[in-house]
Amino acid sequence: MQDRTAGTDFPGTARDAVTTTKGAISDAATRVKEKAAEVGESAREALHTGRLSTASALGTAATGLHSKADSIADAGHDAADSISRVGHDAADKMKATAEYVRTHGAKDIMADVESYVKKNPGKSLIGAAAVGFLLGRALQSND
Repeated sequence: MQDRTAGTDFPGTARDAVTTTKGAISDAATRVKEKAAEVGESAREALHTGRLSTASALGTAATGLHSKADSIADAGHDAADSISRVGHDAADKMKATAEYVRTHGAKDIMADVESYVKKNPGKSLIGAAAVGFLLGRALQSND
């Protein structure tokens, strides 16, 4: 029987096939590494861009919050100033009333009340109703 592989160099052919396969695998691995590096770089860029836009949004929100806090503080100061002014005005009027009662007799006070009621009947009626309501509440809460 004759050897069919006698004229062929089988070990050399196998070696060439292995070398070719190794080269193809090496090329494929290089392409995979390059693609992975590209994907990684794209992910880094997307993360960087997202991080910057998030930081910008947070900065804008913080600025708006500072502005609103300042507005609230200003409004609070304005309200406190108004309340303080009203309190001082009321105290000044009470002090003036105390001085009036101290320096005037009962007849003078009654004459002034009558004169005020005649000049301002609407205000007098409202004032009398308010005093009556407050007295009624005071007497009711003592029961």
